[in-house]
Amino acid sequence: SFTSEPVLDSQKDSSGDAATEKDSISEDSEYSTAPPLNLILLNPVPDSKVPPTESEVDQTEETRDRTRLIEESLLDNPITETENDESAVAVDEDAEARIDVALVEPTEDLQEPLDIMDTNQHQFEELPVEIGGVDTEPDSAGTTTVVEQPVDPKQSYRILVENESELLLSVCTLIGKEQRVICYMPCGTTPLAFYKQLIENVTGVSVFFAERMGVARRDAAYKKYLDNDNSVVLIPGTLLPNIVMEGGNTWVIHVGWPPNREKYVSQIKNHQAKNNVIVACADDLDFYPSGAPLMDQTHSWPKLGDAFTDSVNALRQSFEQKLTDIPDEAKAKVYADWIQSHGVYGPRYVKTWDSTVLVQRANFYLVHILKYRQESFDYVEEGILPEVSSGFVGQNLLESAVQAGVLHVKHDSSINHISSLAHGDFKPPTPVIAEVGTSTKGGSAPGPSGEKVKTQRAKPRAETPSEELNFKLISGHTYFTVEEDFDAMPLISFLAGKYDKTICFLEGQGSLRHYQKLFSKILQPKFLVVAPEATNSDQANTDAASLFINSSVPAMLLLTYSTTNLPPALREKRVGCCVYWGFHLPLKQAKKHRDQVICSSTTMIISKSQQHELKRQATDVTEHPSAQALLDLKPKSLLWPMRNTTVSVLMADETTVKGLYVNRIYGLGTVSRAERSAAAQRKLYAWRIDTLQGFFFVGLRKMGAKTSRRWQADCQYLAQL
Repeated sequence: SFTSEPVLDSQKDSSGDAATEKDSISEDSEYSTAPPLNLILLNPVPDSKVPPTESEVDQTEETRDRTRLIEESLLDNPITETENDESAVAVDEDAEARIDVALVEPTEDLQEPLDIMDTNQHQFEELPVEIGGVDTEPDSAGTTTVVEQPVDPKQSYRILVENESELLLSVCTLIGKEQRVICYMPCGTTPLAFYKQLIENVTGVSVFFAERMGVARRDAAYKKYLDNDNSVVLIPGTLLPNIVMEGGNTWVIHVGWPPNREKYVSQIKNHQAKNNVIVACADDLDFYPSGAPLMDQTHSWPKLGDAFTDSVNALRQSFEQKLTDIPDEAKAKVYADWIQSHGVYGPRYVKTWDSTVLVQRANFYLVHILKYRQESFDYVEEGILPEVSSGFVGQNLLESAVQAGVLHVKHDSSINHISSLAHGDFKPPTPVIAEVGTSTKGGSAPGPSGEKVKTQRAKPRAETPSEELNFKLISGHTYFTVEEDFDAMPLISFLAGKYDKTICFLEGQGSLRHYQKLFSKILQPKFLVVAPEATNSDQANTDAASLFINSSVPAMLLLTYSTTNLPPALREKRVGCCVYWGFHLPLKQAKKHRDQVICSSTTMIISKSQQHELKRQATDVTEHPSAQALLDLKPKSLLWPMRNTTVSVLMADETTVKGLYVNRIYGLGTVSRAERSAAAQRKLYAWRIDTLQGFFFVGLRKMGAKTSRRWQADCQYLAQL
């Protein structure tokens, strides 16, 4: 009950089922087929009707200059660290979300503050000091004197609102002139552009958020922006930036209930702001385990009362108008992020919602809170809401929402490669996945709301007495030696099936999405395979790692072993196993990563030619005690079922075979071209042909004679490079 908790007056909305907030991740663009072989080888805010005053113009110019100086300073003083600890996957244009594809250079992403001429008309000065929770004493004249309760900088406070429509309005009311404010938002990076525009338009205060930056660059940008008053920065709630705020009028505002109490406490301690306030909906308290502890930890905001309510009401008309003026295209980008963050794999997952309720609340938030398409009266009408890809449906287990008609799917969309939760081809409007989801036979597993979801248990996942006797889970650094490169794929799948969390380091950025699809199909039931969408992107790596670490089902993360700085999330929780496999001996990379990931077991998959070099360079890496049992190729051996599964998957999926083949060719073609003797050239030539044909013997059988001859000709040409 919140009857004793002061809450804001609010408009009574037609629906009391308002959703909470949003946090990152996304849907993806259409799955692309392998590129042609020759390409691989050649490899405003409207002006105010009231003229601004001279001081307002000066203030606007000052904020412009400040942002420009931040950009120039970051360029003049580059920071070498580029890793990023952001967990949320941003949602890209046209509701086709994907992990950030930009490189880490931030110069084009530091937002120029809007030309705010239409300044806020509510009290930007200090918030009123009279408010609910004050003591009143009569003086000698018989009048009443208001005694203010001061804000304790060591205490966290809360403001509870009755309706979600009051949430952003209350946040804007808290933001005033001469303040320095950190706002933790319940979303990923991409939706911040919408919230930046809204807060700037309503308050007249310049707002900044960082994107496409490494950790050090990002924190430096935030610090510079907060050096002066009239500064607001927006940060995804899953991040923990290292920023100390100095001065009296400093604020940390959490928008919505923080789902993780420990992270909330760390954020407050890091920033040392004088005012720490959570603005949240009272009805959302029970959605997260952190709710009750945060109620005990926080006090009611001492300046909450009639005067604050008056300030909210005074700002309401301007807020609603500014919100309506923002284009629907900007609001639509919030939609998929909201669904993803509150879904089964998101940081704001609500266990009591099934997929239909989840989407209904997202629809309500978009239409009634963000005022999306106000000319439409029925927000579930076909074509009113943004469409999502079938891959997005699969990775978030939203099939029942599609069947209920509350979620609309693009009929020309394909697999979503953001998080690779989807494991098969999808046929809207009832997508089929091979995850916690669908099959024609088998048992059932509980979904996010307890509903039964049919699953199909793959034979390799069923542990036999032979496996129990012959395979041992051990810690430390080990290796497996394979006769054929092909055997690395079923071996990786077998190892991943033995651990809750497995990181697989592979060679070649371009091959990750193809291995992602392959391993997803091999490890179908209740298994998550994650790979970053963008190449050479710290943010993409970080988003993928966060999804992997926070997965409630067994998961595999695919990264290139050339990655220098691993995402910080991999240092927060223990990983069961790290597997390395590539063209070269990955010993150097494996050693670099030891201090960057908490891992119980590290293993390398190498060729016989690499075994001698490994023994020479590393005495602490030993052969896995189950190596001989695993690599026995006889029927009924440990790896035999997984080999058959791998062959079956490749035989049934020509697209994956071609994608792996093309990227394998490219990788072999880029092996060191240092001068070699004629004998060495011939040996290398023969080795490349054998490697390609051995690796893709399944592909040869699949593609037929004509394609096979062309494929062999390509091999011969490439081997000469």
